Amino acid sequence: MTTKDFRWLTLLLLVILLVGGAARAQAVPLGQDPVAGQQIFQSMCSTCHTIGKGKLVGPDLAGVTERADVAWIKQFIQEPDKMLASGDPTATKLLAEFNNVAMPNLGLSAAQVDDVVAYLAAPDSAKAPAAPAGAAATGPVAAAPSGKAPSLAGYAPSGEALFSGATRLAAGGTPCIACHSVEGVGLLGGGTLGPDLTQVHTRYGGTGLAAALSTLPFPTMQSIFATRQLTPEEQADLLAFFARAAQQTAPQPQVKLAMLLIAGAGLTGALLVAMLFFWPRQRLSISQRLRQKGSLRQDWR
Repeated sequence: MTTKDFRWLTLLLLVILLVGGAARAQAVPLGQDPVAGQQIFQSMCSTCHTIGKGKLVGPDLAGVTERADVAWIKQFIQEPDKMLASGDPTATKLLAEFNNVAMPNLGLSAAQVDDVVAYLAAPDSAKAPAAPAGAAATGPVAAAPSGKAPSLAGYAPSGEALFSGATRLAAGGTPCIACHSVEGVGLLGGGTLGPDLTQVHTRYGGTGLAAALSTLPFPTMQSIFATRQLTPEEQADLLAFFARAAQQTAPQPQVKLAMLLIAGAGLTGALLVAMLFFWPRQRLSISQRLRQKGSLRQDWR
């Protein structure tokens, strides 16, 4: 090899190293940690998304940093509720495409969002250490592998009892009915803090709902269930209950309004009858008794 050939070879190697380094810097910007991003994704995002394994509750995120503007992705991860409220066209289109299941605000910091985006940009670069064999899982993903339905056959009546609070959750979590409602369950309906879950099985699908029950990734629920995960048996029973609930036809708003009006009219009628019954028995004033009876003695008959 001549000196000229050696120089050209050295120059070529330098160009390859520089291009590779630039590509690496573009895939994982300085200061971002894809390993930390992988951990956040697995604990808070994998309930609804996969990377290269198809759609779940939300879109498959493989190559998302190449398909969408990275600044938009970061803003949407950090403030999905505000972007939807602002009428962002891309966010609105995604909401309609995925059965109006809105992405919750996970409360991530800007640094955490950067780590997640770094992981999405280069998922193969994240080399999180594997857990030791036989080690117990902790945190919000301990209950079951995300994206997989419980292997147990659920029993819908038991799931309804868990939902309504008739049966206590094993770990002491709050009954679902405190925040949610399902048509026909509970004398007074249910709570209004969370959405109505009558058709949640239809919206999420069996696999998506099973994943949601296994991790409960929503911020409001995380504060309650972070250390009170549902057991596999409870997940299976609730899944069976929601599947049964989704098969019933939800009453139209007009029917509910008519029922409320009828109940209100009945209560008003009962009050009027009570007034007509008790009003004549009220005590007479002193002047009325003197004029009618010539005495102050009260007649209770």
